Amino acid sequence: MANIGISFWGFCEKLKDSKTANTPDGHRYGRPILIDTLASRDHIIYAMQEKREPHNYPGLVYAGGFGFPDLDILFVEWRFPTYKNFGPNKTEPDLDRQTELLKHYHGKIPIVIWDADYKMTPEDELAWPEAIICDPALEPKRLTRDRQRLMFWTDWKALMHASEDSFEYGYVGNNYERENHFKRYYSSISEALRMKGIQTKVHGNWLQVSPERESPADLIRKHPYIAFGPRLNFVESMEILNSFVTTTHITKPSYADCGFVSPRYLENLAFNVPALVPHDFLKNDILGKDWMIKDPGDQIKKIEFLARTSRQAREGLVEEQRSAMKELNLFDVEHVAEFLENLI
Repeated sequence: MANIGISFWGFCEKLKDSKTANTPDGHRYGRPILIDTLASRDHIIYAMQEKREPHNYPGLVYAGGFGFPDLDILFVEWRFPTYKNFGPNKTEPDLDRQTELLKHYHGKIPIVIWDADYKMTPEDELAWPEAIICDPALEPKRLTRDRQRLMFWTDWKALMHASEDSFEYGYVGNNYERENHFKRYYSSISEALRMKGIQTKVHGNWLQVSPERESPADLIRKHPYIAFGPRLNFVESMEILNSFVTTTHITKPSYADCGFVSPRYLENLAFNVPALVPHDFLKNDILGKDWMIKDPGDQIKKIEFLARTSRQAREGLVEEQRSAMKELNLFDVEHVAEFLENLI
């Protein structure tokens, strides 16, 4: 038994309870899976940031926002400066709390910093020389020292059946630094798909005004054949994802180059939606060689094929994609638990 602290600025909830929208938190799917796994191994898990979910999650001890419990290891989902947590007008405490935690525990216990947004700087790494730095890429990046690979994780459980009928191709995710992939794999084919009876649909923060993004009006004008929907809570967003015939895993160029595998891959498997992988991704056969897309024509052909495929057949295709990821032996939540236990 060990005391494990996890610093995360997000939510840890059962799927049915995950009903808060308008907050970026890309790890809602995997975080409770890890807590459940660690608790099943008789560890005590402390949530080290301020509590955000309305209900206590079973197996979590809430120490966030105050206090420094006696820990055996600290796992930090790296937070970085934003207009909300940095500067004179900051409104969120996550960055300050993270600094407090690192100052208190650094050099005393093992600390794992998980740079799951690739926002650490060389100066950040140098500030915490004894921390172990990890990222979720097939080839982890290197700034000032080597990193360890720690992928997003899953328990491989299917949470929904595939949709019965689908006439939508879409993306559920926020508008952060993916402009080129978005144009290439969504906007450029959206008119052709509509002519074939398939609507392209996008949900996330795309229509919210922010200093970090272009105006919603400009976005709509630039992509006239895409139906933009609002950011939804996690349950609703996964129901929307489940309604798509397929999706394409778009990403930032730096993510594609190193094989950064986002949690979207694992959500697609959990919610029984077959997915497509751009050819410029480091391991473009990660879901099997048949699901890499070479060019717009190839992509449209695959989307049309999936739109004609029955629910049962699409579930079979998702199982093939699940098997392809399992063969890599990188994404099982038990690996993460063992990684932390070995450090302790």
